[in-house]
Amino acid sequence: MDGIFKRIGSWLAAVLTTVVLGVFLQTQNVLSRLEEIGAEIGLMERLSMSFYDLRYLGSLYIIFVGIALAIAFLIGGLVYRFAKFGRPLVYIVAGATALLVMLFGMKQVFFDIHMIAGARDGFGIGLQMLAGAVGGFVFSWMSRGHNKASIENVPAEKTPEEKTPEEKTEAE
Repeated sequence: MDGIFKRIGSWLAAVLTTVVLGVFLQTQNVLSRLEEIGAEIGLMERLSMSFYDLRYLGSLYIIFVGIALAIAFLIGGLVYRFAKFGRPLVYIVAGATALLVMLFGMKQVFFDIHMIAGARDGFGIGLQMLAGAVGGFVFSWMSRGHNKASIENVPAEKTPEEKTPEEKTEAE
């Protein structure tokens, strides 16, 4: 039962990380485009607009990101179960792919309009995929087992009873 709560908590942390980073990156991308056409935007305005977008865009974006990451992490879990290696990489790719599919899915559903202004071109989509990848890393890191020596699965050391005679002599 603890495993399911750990995965849900890890998913929530990944969703929050992805939304905060994704909204921040999309806002900065939009503001940089405005500067390219001559708008002057100071640091305080950037921060103010970022927090505004986080409050209003983020409150809707979190729903879409949550659904996308839930599906992606379930599929990623199946991939890892069969691959048996590269757990962080599997979830990083799952997170990035989830955002890519979500953005194109939103465009299809909403009458061919990009709903995320900062993701209307390849660079903006790449930034959103980066946010999803970071979310995937957060999920992988937070949901790993207790007995893991690192983020990657490392085999546990054998007990003296489990060791072969050759391994016993090497240890001495």
